[in-house]
Amino acid sequence: MNFDEPSTIYESITSRIRALAVGSPLMALDNSKAKKERGWDRYRLAELALIGIDFVTLRTDMTSAVRQDAVVEHVAEFAALQLPERTAEEYRAVARWVTERLINTEERDRAFHHDVGYVTDDGFETRTASFQILKEVPDHVGQAALIATDAAITVLVHAIDVDIASEQIAAEAKLEALLKRSRISEAWQAAQNAQIHSIRYAKDIHGRIESMKRNVRAVDWDTEVKDTVDEALEHVRSRSEAETMQKERVNQLLEATADDRKRRQLQDLAELIHECWKRHAVLIKMLLEVGPEFRRQQDRQVFVAPAIHTRVHLHEQLLQPVLELSLDACLGPLEAFTRAVMGPVRPRVMYLPDYLEVLAQVAEETGGELVAVQDEYDWSQIDTSSAFGDEQHHVVDTLLAAVTDQGVRLSALLETTRRPGPATGPATGPDAGTDELLTLRVQQLFRLIPVRQLADGEAALVAVDDGTVLEDERFGGSDFLLLRTAGTAETAEMNTLLPAFPAPRRPQGPDAHPLDQESA
Repeated sequence: MNFDEPSTIYESITSRIRALAVGSPLMALDNSKAKKERGWDRYRLAELALIGIDFVTLRTDMTSAVRQDAVVEHVAEFAALQLPERTAEEYRAVARWVTERLINTEERDRAFHHDVGYVTDDGFETRTASFQILKEVPDHVGQAALIATDAAITVLVHAIDVDIASEQIAAEAKLEALLKRSRISEAWQAAQNAQIHSIRYAKDIHGRIESMKRNVRAVDWDTEVKDTVDEALEHVRSRSEAETMQKERVNQLLEATADDRKRRQLQDLAELIHECWKRHAVLIKMLLEVGPEFRRQQDRQVFVAPAIHTRVHLHEQLLQPVLELSLDACLGPLEAFTRAVMGPVRPRVMYLPDYLEVLAQVAEETGGELVAVQDEYDWSQIDTSSAFGDEQHHVVDTLLAAVTDQGVRLSALLETTRRPGPATGPATGPDAGTDELLTLRVQQLFRLIPVRQLADGEAALVAVDDGTVLEDERFGGSDFLLLRTAGTAETAEMNTLLPAFPAPRRPQGPDAHPLDQESA
């Protein structure tokens, strides 16, 4: 069978199927099971997804990205516009779920997959097309942020595999025609589409620069890069002239229009055109750096001897020999291999023992004359007032002494200290500070277990952490259970089982010195 004619026809079908596949994750949001289970039936999730894609696309350039929280807040505003009677927490939950679906956090590679049919010389075959909509990348400070992929921009402008320059010229012509007919709202939308095409053009140039950094040998300057740079420079020059004329037309309409609504639309349109100028300036800067970057990568990659990498066969050289070793013996080779593969990792914080060692170092003596740091002072005149008064200590001692073997919670004792009473005076009350003293005493009981008293069979007060969380307006942590208990006296029996310690031997020899009574 001759596949020449079907293959030509099928190229158009394949292109349209790929375009539909990019939009399928958005349409699947409104048919998802989670939407019905969570009571989000009235939300238009596909429209919220487009709002998120639009926000990320128009807020990013080649050197910046958008944090996920900012995308969630923006989408939540439009979720509130759809259903004003719902809560703010629900708006953010819907926006976060939609954003995570655009990132595709459910998949390990964060990619969407769709089977597409192709006609080749060997016949018909099916291939898996993978794409992403919002992609997680590190921003300028190393934190996770989002950028819009080419597939996301494709969803916005309803085109795929189209020549960017031709599409940009068409968008500029449409914008100019709409301005001449004073159709301001449609002109604003056309200007936004033109801005998106400029973003695609910048991403294409940025992709070529990144490819050049990875492998300059794979880039042909004469037939590929040079023509693209010249075409991009001509594109920026013509687009700048067109946008200058459009800005003048907008200013003329502002002078001739008295309607407040149209004036606001024209002002927004003027700001959008100004934003296009700024993006063109970034694009010009990138184009001016292409030539020097290409020569720099040539010096770094072509004229430097390539590194020799030793490859390890994991199954034959690592797995099989390790399986023949014992469990303890295999840790060494595995740790060495993992350390070599992962490479050195710089810790994010200083190692605490090293930090303390540096702080504890004694300064070197310079040999100068020592001087007194202060005059003689009568230390008896120092005020040694305690943070807590005697009445507060008495109240806490009384409360702890009243604890029985039935036990009492720390939260109950805190309520008692905050309850004012005529017998205790100012030592109790919500602002007396006795509750802080109580928590300090209970923490001390938890840390210092009276082992000696319990071993001697004496009753002692202990604090036990049984996992109960303290719910208090001022303190947090564990709600300790205070118990008065007594151990079993086994000191006599244990003493009979312990061997007697030998007495120290007397020094012998002519140079030996007799021990005094205290050292003996």
